[in-house]
Amino acid sequence: MEKKRKKEKDGATTSRPPRIPDSAAYKALEDLVSPHIDSFDYFVQRGLVEAVKGIAPVEIEQDGFHSGDFGFSLDVVLALTLDKPVVQPPVKDLKEKAMEHRLLPKECRQGFLSYTGALNIQLILDYGSMTRYHQLSLGKLPIMLKSSLCHLRGLSPQKLISLKEEGTEMGGYFIVKGIERIIRKLIVPKRNHIIAIRRNAFQNRGAGFSDIGLMMRCVRPDQTGSTIKLYYLHHGTARLGFVIRRQEFVIPVGIILKAFMDTSDREIFEQLSGIHVQGQEQSKGAVGSQLISQRARIIIEETQRQPCLTRLDCLRYIGETFRTPLEALSSMSNAEVGEDVLRRFVFVHLDNFRDKFNLLIHMLHKLFAVVDGSASIDSSDTLQHQELLLPGHLMNIYLKDRLEDWLYRCKRLLQREMQLKEEFDLSDHAKVLKIVEKNNAVDIGKRIEYLLSTGNIQSQSHMDLQQANGFSVVAEKLNFFRFISHFRSVHRGAFFARQRTTSVRKLLPESWGFLCPVHTPDGEPCGLLTHLSSLCKISTDLDQNNHPKDPKVPIDLEIGYVPCTYAGAYPGLFLYTTPSRFLRPVKQLDTGAIELISAFEQAYMEIACPDGGNCGRTPSAPPATHIELHPTAMLSVVASSTPWSDHNQSPRNMYQCQMGKQTLGFASQALKFRTDHKMYNLQNPQSPVARNVNYKKYNMDEFPLGTNAVVAVLAYTGFDMEDAMIMNKSSMERGLAHGQIYKTEHVDLSLLQKKSDGIVNLFSRPTGKRNIHNFLDVDGLPHIGQTMHNGDPYCSVLNTMTGDAKLHKLKAAENVVIDSVIAIGHGRDPLQKIAVKFRHDRNPVIGDKFSSRHGQKGILSQLWPDIDMPFSAVTGMRPDIIINPHAFPSRMTIGMLMESMAAKAGVLRGEYVDSTPFRSSSAALDAKDGKTGSGYKGKDKHYPAISEFGEQLAQHGFNYHGTEVMYSGLLGTELTCEIFIGVVYYQRLRHMVSDKFQVRSLGAINPVTRQPVGGRKLGGGIRFGEMERDSLLAHGAAYLLHDRLHTSSDYHVGDVCTTCGSLLSTLMVPSKQPAVGARNKPKKATCKVCQSNAGVVKVAMPFVFRYLAAELAAMNVKLTLKVASA
Repeated sequence: MEKKRKKEKDGATTSRPPRIPDSAAYKALEDLVSPHIDSFDYFVQRGLVEAVKGIAPVEIEQDGFHSGDFGFSLDVVLALTLDKPVVQPPVKDLKEKAMEHRLLPKECRQGFLSYTGALNIQLILDYGSMTRYHQLSLGKLPIMLKSSLCHLRGLSPQKLISLKEEGTEMGGYFIVKGIERIIRKLIVPKRNHIIAIRRNAFQNRGAGFSDIGLMMRCVRPDQTGSTIKLYYLHHGTARLGFVIRRQEFVIPVGIILKAFMDTSDREIFEQLSGIHVQGQEQSKGAVGSQLISQRARIIIEETQRQPCLTRLDCLRYIGETFRTPLEALSSMSNAEVGEDVLRRFVFVHLDNFRDKFNLLIHMLHKLFAVVDGSASIDSSDTLQHQELLLPGHLMNIYLKDRLEDWLYRCKRLLQREMQLKEEFDLSDHAKVLKIVEKNNAVDIGKRIEYLLSTGNIQSQSHMDLQQANGFSVVAEKLNFFRFISHFRSVHRGAFFARQRTTSVRKLLPESWGFLCPVHTPDGEPCGLLTHLSSLCKISTDLDQNNHPKDPKVPIDLEIGYVPCTYAGAYPGLFLYTTPSRFLRPVKQLDTGAIELISAFEQAYMEIACPDGGNCGRTPSAPPATHIELHPTAMLSVVASSTPWSDHNQSPRNMYQCQMGKQTLGFASQALKFRTDHKMYNLQNPQSPVARNVNYKKYNMDEFPLGTNAVVAVLAYTGFDMEDAMIMNKSSMERGLAHGQIYKTEHVDLSLLQKKSDGIVNLFSRPTGKRNIHNFLDVDGLPHIGQTMHNGDPYCSVLNTMTGDAKLHKLKAAENVVIDSVIAIGHGRDPLQKIAVKFRHDRNPVIGDKFSSRHGQKGILSQLWPDIDMPFSAVTGMRPDIIINPHAFPSRMTIGMLMESMAAKAGVLRGEYVDSTPFRSSSAALDAKDGKTGSGYKGKDKHYPAISEFGEQLAQHGFNYHGTEVMYSGLLGTELTCEIFIGVVYYQRLRHMVSDKFQVRSLGAINPVTRQPVGGRKLGGGIRFGEMERDSLLAHGAAYLLHDRLHTSSDYHVGDVCTTCGSLLSTLMVPSKQPAVGARNKPKKATCKVCQSNAGVVKVAMPFVFRYLAAELAAMNVKLTLKVASA
């Protein structure tokens, strides 16, 4: 005994030490959000510099002004240029005088602040012979968490926890006014890639236009783009279309070719017709016909008719056309304007006119091949021709647009000043700066913050985007699945959501391995909002070590070889190194190396599935060169977490992806320090017994989502019909599925006072009101742990100048508990901002929604006493949940039956069970690689899981098939058949009856119609609509219909004149008798039309009918009533 005590004293105890997460264990989680962080790092490190470099100087001209500085009359040309943008890490305001100058994310969440850094830039005023520099502040730029400018970058999990953050903090989002927001990834056309399309709208461009054309989204190094379209005309020529300031212009393609470089008509003819080989029009690989030579002649003849014979003629023609839209200086010639148009708006990704010439020739070759039928039309909805618009790239595009707009507004202000004041000297540096400063540059930072807080862009140009809203969403932390899905979601665009066509929503074969075929919502956004597969990566400008990529042969080089096939895709060898491309890893069979492939090259590769089959290939097909890494690589993070999803009906797997993101889970380990408007928390979460390989890979045990419940499948009472379920009342009382909702109210006193008054409002309890002492402490703040009801005060604000106290009272439909009160400030000045966190305890009640991980959702219909629950003859155990057996045949969720058996066997053995889908395929793959641990006996893929787990159950004395003999808890008799009972991981969804139920007898009404208002927040009732009316009529309850729609709604008694039938002409007129006391008699209703009260009677009616009569009268429509006694 003494030795034992000494051992415990020395610290050798058996208590579990506190677990600190290892940063290396969360590499997989960091990879999921890396596209967001990498794109933002590009934005602040390189993209911003590229954007400023790509902004052309804005020139303002002043004609013939006599300058005192130069001593003679001259034309002054001022060029405004931006240079040297700098973004600073987030810091606190110097006025706060805080000891810690860094602004931390935790402080922004609690204080409802934005996590931003200062954005500065240099303005250059260039007069030709004189240059002036001026430093400008563009406001505050939101900083992405865990980016290169974030204070959390590179911190260990221990350090993150010390800063009141999650130990698994991944970053990738912004904090705007205390709310975590994320920029969506949008699908856009692949950059610098030619797509052949057929659209009827092309024929509306003008006379002779066909429905065939080419489209190419050209992207500059700063990520801004310009879409070029090449239209085919019926008479054999083509038009090149490009956009300048939201207006598309089309120019004959021959003029563009000659404007690019000095060339002859013969060279253009040979370049265009050289693709055609005489006599091989129908052979394999033919991409042209003899009509190409005729089209080449038509293009050249069209150019000669302009006339545009030389390059200078073509440049002058273009310059004369675009001088007005570009607002070109008078000092520039038409040829210079034309060259500027070709450089800034045509094939903007190329700097060399020779390269632009060759590209246009190549586009004409493909256009003519498509017209002749030797090449097919491309699908713009396939992933082969798409890429992603990443958050950092969007911010770079938008910031460049705002900077350009700011420069042009400066130009207009200076021009307006020159028109109003003749003595204004453009060469006067001080006066110019004074005018420029009127154009507030700080608004640029506010516009970026507005983009993040609302998702809307404010731009005069379309920035080559098809939408102006829906770019950002709130990164809800309802549970881990919902939070991580925001980073893996991919949206097709708001433009396609308004279209009625279904082609954009279809799951195409090219998406295999890149987009999850299961994880998409059911309903309106189905097919538009998809999710990346778990292994899908997005190419960036950096390599795996965060260094600039090799410009020649990077590791993610995309090599797409399109073989020669008549009437197939246009042949060629295509190389892509650009960012934002979809990539995924596969294994080479020859070398065993891991290779990144894209959707474009995947279509022409032979990739085998790991099941050992031929993947549907014909015997004559070439052998496979690559193999998939894992059968579940095609699924998203959420979809790959469904146990045995390969045994479920596919819609059920889709439903689980949605319900998994609606689960009341353990959302945050730093819940104590979070002040979100609303957060859910599961009180007693558990780790699932049946888990997939991705569950451990992504460390999901840090944020569990449900509870392992003993589930029996039987029709025990009438309360478990359809989707209803019965829960053991004692299990609930012991903590099964207990949860809380945390809501936070912020009180900021700085918003109540003027700057000149100083601090006059303080948190303090008024001395004269004794009745509030039970709620508030002497500092005016509530007591921690106190239960509060609706209308109780939770803080008091005292005005020191007037002595008035203002109470902030609770507005809640249920009782709450004060969980915590957070004082926000630096401690030097009196407290001015607090956050009061309320806790709503939500134990399961009748009407709450539950779900298994197989899409089997159910409503809690009854809390059944434990003594009345059926019990097992083997163990005497009573189930936690009873569900109806009819839930399985129609939904075919065999995976849930397998989980019940497998988890039951796992509980008996005290081990976790591998429930990864396609286990037979993964077992075969592991056996080929010499790995173990797949869980299958002898690595035989034909050995079914039912046999494996059935044998384990039999070894522990249970039935092989998972059934047990059970006795009725009410009668004590044996049930007539054996009951299937096991362990299933159940999720409690956030849909709770306490948040949804509505009942009212009295309440607010609409002041116009006098009908009850709708909506639970307004104290309204449930809408009684047309279908409810039909139901009452069908049941023959007409008087009940009268009670609902009249007596209990907008009951009104109106005066109607039976003589003229008018409802609106009756008025209450006082008595005109001169007798004493006659005026005190009740007023009489009189018809103003008939000038009599003889025919006026009172009629009960809905008030909305009177409102209808008034609306008709306003339209000069008279409503006449015929009144008869009942």
